Amino acid sequence: MSNPMEETIVAISTPPGEGGIGVIRLSGSQAISIAQHIFRSKVPLGRRIRHIEYGTVYAKDREIDTGLASVFIAPHSYTGEDTVEISCHGSRLVLEMVVNEAIKRGARSAAPGEFTRRAFLNGKLDLVQAEAVVDLIQASSEQSLEDAYSLAGGRLSKEVQQLKNSLLKVLALIEVGLDFSEEDIDPVSRQQVQAILAKVLYRAEELLETFTLSKRRLDGFLIALVGKPNAGKSTLLNSLLGEDRAIVTDVPGTTRDLVEGISIWGGQKVRLVDTAGLRDSNDPIESEGIKRARKITTEADVVLFIIDSTEKDLTEERQMYDALDTDKGIVVFNKVDQCAKVKKVPFSNGEVSVEISALTGAGCSELIDLARSFFPKNGPQEGLLLTRQRHFECLKSMATNVKTAKQLIKSGEPDECVAQELHEAHKSLGTMLGEDIREELLDSIFADFCIGK
Repeated sequence: MSNPMEETIVAISTPPGEGGIGVIRLSGSQAISIAQHIFRSKVPLGRRIRHIEYGTVYAKDREIDTGLASVFIAPHSYTGEDTVEISCHGSRLVLEMVVNEAIKRGARSAAPGEFTRRAFLNGKLDLVQAEAVVDLIQASSEQSLEDAYSLAGGRLSKEVQQLKNSLLKVLALIEVGLDFSEEDIDPVSRQQVQAILAKVLYRAEELLETFTLSKRRLDGFLIALVGKPNAGKSTLLNSLLGEDRAIVTDVPGTTRDLVEGISIWGGQKVRLVDTAGLRDSNDPIESEGIKRARKITTEADVVLFIIDSTEKDLTEERQMYDALDTDKGIVVFNKVDQCAKVKKVPFSNGEVSVEISALTGAGCSELIDLARSFFPKNGPQEGLLLTRQRHFECLKSMATNVKTAKQLIKSGEPDECVAQELHEAHKSLGTMLGEDIREELLDSIFADFCIGK
């Protein structure tokens, strides 16, 4: 059976559909020889470590297009193998003809993520960096792009490697004592070991704390719009989204379920959720919507409590707001375009508030700035976040082993027991980076990639 790593692979690397430019990628030992049958230029491909040539694209023994060929000689490529990227016009027919020609000449179709998988297996990327490639491709906000780029650049990997090195230092100290216990060597200072492990644990816990924030950034900060029926929640949702996502009528109780929309505020992704109007209702469907509305306020990063400023008496609104029992609420006085002066009593206890008109957009910019001020900020590890559950579990497992090791030292247990815990901690960090990882796990990770990357 042939080794898949020894085969040359090919795939279209640009998204499906027509476009101005399309890219076909080849990688493997035969990439250049196959490309020379498909792409013909005045200068032969492969003459330098890296070069780009203009030429003619061939398929079925005829000219079909012109374009550029970018050549990368191993190991100076993304995959660490000989790689050729042919850029031509983005006709799907042209691209597929080129791929078929490459397969005819000895290549095979690449599996999802196989180019990045080869980069990992050839030591060009560790597994954390490889996974970050998916995050880069899927980034939907400036913030998520920044986070993904930091990971792809190896910042988290370097931090994890430092933790590994610290554990190795401790293991070396301990095992010297184990290996030379009968020699005239002073026993290892357990205080010294404890101090190093305390620093390792502190740094690990800092990273673990970033996971919640990173998930929020990736999924979007959750903003709940709540209030009485007809307060203007749906109109405000549509205004903030810039589209008619929610149904707007003068009939109270129009919104009976959660209506969600995505927006980008200051480079950060947000999830805006319009909820059913808070009131007593005999309608079972509306009642369920109200129940969900109350639940979403406990999960939200920000709660926008919408008030109809034309109302004469706000006692009921006051009671509703107090019942929410939230410290992340903004009282939004809506419909200011319909009243001469906004009456804020009994909302005069220092609540964060803003006056807006969802209909005209007045005050909405100020509202967005206020809401963003509630978003959680980076901690001590600014710009360095855990973005994946796998990373979180590996680091958590490592931290658990280190805690156990510290307790064993404190209890005076044998060094062999301490060393065993630290070996397990070191192994968890190695797994995080992709060392000695199971083939099935690799299959699962790279299955999330698109074909051609």
